[in-house]
Amino acid sequence: MAINLAKRASDKVVERFRLGSCTEGIFSNRWKWTGVSTVTVYSVDKLPLQSYDKTKAEGSRFGTLTELGDTVQEMTVTDDKAFNGSIDKGNNTAQMMIKAASGVLRRQTDEVIIPYVDTYRLKKLAEGAGLTETGVTLTKENAVETIMRAGVKMSNAKVPREGRVLFMGESEAIKVKLADQVVGTEKLAEEAIVSGVCGTIDGMQVRVVPDEYMPEGVVFLIVRRGAAVAPKKIETYRILEEHPDIDGAVVQGRLLHDCFVLETLKDGILAAKSAGE
Repeated sequence: MAINLAKRASDKVVERFRLGSCTEGIFSNRWKWTGVSTVTVYSVDKLPLQSYDKTKAEGSRFGTLTELGDTVQEMTVTDDKAFNGSIDKGNNTAQMMIKAASGVLRRQTDEVIIPYVDTYRLKKLAEGAGLTETGVTLTKENAVETIMRAGVKMSNAKVPREGRVLFMGESEAIKVKLADQVVGTEKLAEEAIVSGVCGTIDGMQVRVVPDEYMPEGVVFLIVRRGAAVAPKKIETYRILEEHPDIDGAVVQGRLLHDCFVLETLKDGILAAKSAGE
């Protein structure tokens, strides 16, 4: 750790680049974790379809009586992260007060917490995906068709078309942007696909994320909104202006959160994996 004391310099801080959350808006909010760390979700099983026997004299003409079962999924929030930093008044004064506590807290949220949460969620979504495509390698010749065929696999699993979101890293997105199907379209359609988070492919909203956000070996993810939940059980960010151990401020934060794919809706997530995965 280095504390760079100012001699004669600007009192302006050079900010780093930052991104907003790439994963917000795709999760179900049906369940509340207020006051609990575990939520139990019940889903009702399907009944077998049988032939109706109108000639049967005894017993049920509707077939064998089957007790309606259910499936239980327990989701326990476990990922508990925190940070704890001090801003010594002496150092801060010598640095022209560049470490305003509120600014430090905002930077920590934007540059550390949000990227961590996005990366964690994408990993959990890929791990819980009910559908997979293996041996996938995108090229500018096959990128659009490969993504569309993955969409067909979801449709054949009876996943509704509306509300699908496509996640892919920046490097893979280049192949889509250079695809013949994109370059050859009229201007408005071309812009719709190339423009990243606002674009669409086969009705799916495209969210292009930094390569490091994508799980290892995953080329792209298709997620249907509501197929997963991402609870934030505890979200604490605070500034302690008067701390007994230092002459200065302390910036603290804690995030207890998680991400779960709903078992009965797992086909609403498709993970396209590269060769060898």
